[in-house]
Amino acid sequence: MIDFTVRIGIFLTLLSILLAWQWQRPRKPLRWAPQRWRHNAALLLTDALCVRLLQPLLLSLVALLNSNNGLLHSLNLPYWLIFILSLVFLDALIYWQHRLFHRIPWLWRIHKVHHSDPELDVSSAVRFHPVEIILSLMIKACAVWLLGVPLAAVLVFDILLNGFAMFNHTNIRLPNRFEPWVRALIVTPDMHRIHHSRLPQEAHSNFGFCLSIWDRCFHSNTTRALNGDEQLSIGLPSPSYSPPPSFISLIVMPFAASSVATGHTTSNNKPPIKRDK
Repeated sequence: MIDFTVRIGIFLTLLSILLAWQWQRPRKPLRWAPQRWRHNAALLLTDALCVRLLQPLLLSLVALLNSNNGLLHSLNLPYWLIFILSLVFLDALIYWQHRLFHRIPWLWRIHKVHHSDPELDVSSAVRFHPVEIILSLMIKACAVWLLGVPLAAVLVFDILLNGFAMFNHTNIRLPNRFEPWVRALIVTPDMHRIHHSRLPQEAHSNFGFCLSIWDRCFHSNTTRALNGDEQLSIGLPSPSYSPPPSFISLIVMPFAASSVATGHTTSNNKPPIKRDK
């Protein structure tokens, strides 16, 4: 009960701060806000009824059942190092999970609900189909069991996952003199915004959620939008994209015939994306 109260308190505190930030200093005007907020809030409620409230309890139970076993414990490392490595490995896991949801067609059909948001703000961080939430929970539970992630690391990572997801989607811009330095360590809103581009080359890059090192290490980092950050168009990487008209359309989107395309096909005459080497 204490854990649940703390998590909800941290979530509401971060949400309030980021909402105030994007309200006072928005990166760009939002045209679809009322409709989007209704859809995103409805998805958050649906996900919460499915697993979001269960997630920390299930992962905590898995961690308790295997607290002294797993790959990390077999290395005979001190607890503090196991704790740090757990956070790093789980962060890398989310990176690769994200890449798989873009690469495998049937997973992309589910994940495209998130990319269907025509604009980005802090509410976009909860725009996920319930099936994706369930699959992600199963993947994280397997990782916690195999690695032997300590309970404290599970709880901290869950807070970090939610906090950075909200931060990365917030409609803000960090000061130009600070943004490159911050991006060198963590994923910033400007970095993640490129991931929501309607250009397939850009949408299938910048997969990180916390540490930005994974995109640089695994050659998926796009440093600047092809047409410039100010001209970046947000939405599904599809020429026939239009914003979903209703909440029901979001729920059925993965099962619609038009969801087959992965968006990975690109024409040969498009200029290359500027990536880090």
